[in-house]
Amino acid sequence: MRHECIILADSPGALVELCGITLLERLLRTLQRCGLNRAIVLSATPDLLGHRLETPSRHRAKVALDVRGRASGSVTVDQLVEVWPNDTEQVLLLRGDSVYDPRLLQLLDARNSTTVLIDSTPSTELQALVAAVPETNRSRLCGAALLSWNWASAQATPLEEALRDNVEARRIETLDIASQPLYHASMRRELRPYWFPAPAPAQRKIAERVLLGAAQKGALDLPALVHAPLENFLVSHLCKTVITPNQLTILSNVVAWGATFFFATGHLGWGAILALAVGVLDGLDGKQARVKVETSKAGKLEHWFDALFENSWWIALAYHFQSAGELSGAFRYLLLLIGAEAVGGLAKWSIVRSCGRSLDELSGFDRVVRLVGGRRNVHVWILAVGLLLGVPAKAFVVIAFWETITAVIHLVRAGWTLLVRHGLKPRAEA
Repeated sequence: MRHECIILADSPGALVELCGITLLERLLRTLQRCGLNRAIVLSATPDLLGHRLETPSRHRAKVALDVRGRASGSVTVDQLVEVWPNDTEQVLLLRGDSVYDPRLLQLLDARNSTTVLIDSTPSTELQALVAAVPETNRSRLCGAALLSWNWASAQATPLEEALRDNVEARRIETLDIASQPLYHASMRRELRPYWFPAPAPAQRKIAERVLLGAAQKGALDLPALVHAPLENFLVSHLCKTVITPNQLTILSNVVAWGATFFFATGHLGWGAILALAVGVLDGLDGKQARVKVETSKAGKLEHWFDALFENSWWIALAYHFQSAGELSGAFRYLLLLIGAEAVGGLAKWSIVRSCGRSLDELSGFDRVVRLVGGRRNVHVWILAVGLLLGVPAKAFVVIAFWETITAVIHLVRAGWTLLVRHGLKPRAEA
């Protein structure tokens, strides 16, 4: 982030817990992931907050904190001026008792003049949470702003009153959440930027549902749609424990390699049960990390671990079917499956590189292909059906051809998309 930050945080609001961490802790973790390395915490209860912030947390360890006290009562602009960082023209002002989508902080940080974050039309799911937030004649104030020294030093009223009056008189710029793009690239779906203040005890479940919903990625396959509610239920409880995303990753991999062992030794039923369990377990670590703001670069290695155990399943199955004489040429089907996965992966990578989004999101047709096309979860379901019908070897053949068909579709779609994007569409259809 380019700007220094002042956080207004008082107990008990800033210390309200949602999904296992306080709102102030959540904000600091979010700021660290946005690139902030220093923040001033201005509080009427500095001792209480300072005590809580002394607890080590590697998820915000890079943010150097300076806790300052202020007189109780409404925050005044003079109090901000007193703690204003030296040689800083602009500061990012945030309420420590609120939750902000990281995209909103980045949008504010990119501004160059005094700008107040507003929401002219809060989404339906947020209505109950923001009902008590102060309103102007234009919108609700979200408790976040980029302030300039020149503006702050010229004010002589309480902060909230100064912001409200200037917004209503259109003397300062506003950033309206309702007018921001919905598409969230890393989540592969449209997701309205969210924000809300500390919820009342009766509203905490609503607030946690918002956070859990925001942690769900889009462009899912059919099994993942079935898994999602179960994952959300489990994460809603896991997030309030000391279990870390990395521990969940390890658990998922242990179960996955257990499935490999059972497949290789011919215990296909037990292998399928563990593989089905992995379909749920594999989604827990990412959601846990996003809900508790514990994402890290190391977490991206999970995709490599996934690829390793996934291919180990197909190798183990091919080995069993070949050695048991249940499928002649099992390794040829294995090569077909792995080769198709590689071709499909390259096609999808070319679209991400060229278009900035996944091939699965380009059209309704592509979303349908994602829903039922060849993927690990879908393949495990096919294998499970084959076991129930007593034809697991034939199910393996179906898996190989299902992946091949999917790869061909991805290859054609990627090629066509790139042709159109680069202006090479056939003249007859131009």
